[in-house]
Amino acid sequence: MRIERLASRHNLKRFDCGTKSLNDWLLVHALENERRNLSRTFLLIDDSDEVIGYYSLSMGGVNAVELPKKLGRGLPKFDIGMVLLGRLAIASGLQGQKLGRDLLVDAIFHAATAGESAAARFIGVDPIDESARAFYRHFGFRDIGDDERGRMYLRIDEALDAFVEASSDDG
Repeated sequence: MRIERLASRHNLKRFDCGTKSLNDWLLVHALENERRNLSRTFLLIDDSDEVIGYYSLSMGGVNAVELPKKLGRGLPKFDIGMVLLGRLAIASGLQGQKLGRDLLVDAIFHAATAGESAAARFIGVDPIDESARAFYRHFGFRDIGDDERGRMYLRIDEALDAFVEASSDDG
């Protein structure tokens, strides 16, 4: 398996994660968003060149007053750079095999790389449902109490530290 940035050569028609809106977004909007610099989509490709997962990223900002006190403490009261993880999906038959975790790790590393060039302190996500919210919460994302979108945030440096720690525990 490998992760590649979306290109016109990829066949997206057979991808099915079981959620119509995520399937449709990939098929109808991802390539156009790529072309127009609205988001970047990264595909998880299996050994037979089938798309089995994807995520998308875009840049944005969050005002410090919108953050939980722990995340916003000491920050200036204007928009702080963030990377939005717009979508993340795994093909239906492969869910539960930690591929979502693998895509999330890759997304966080891409967010950190973007943050080196265009300051980004946070990665944000708008979970599609409660199952997705639990997935992100498991990896340290924090809920924003009164956010209408239900957005969750994670500090990029904290995420990177956690991955380094987990890697050193493995070896």
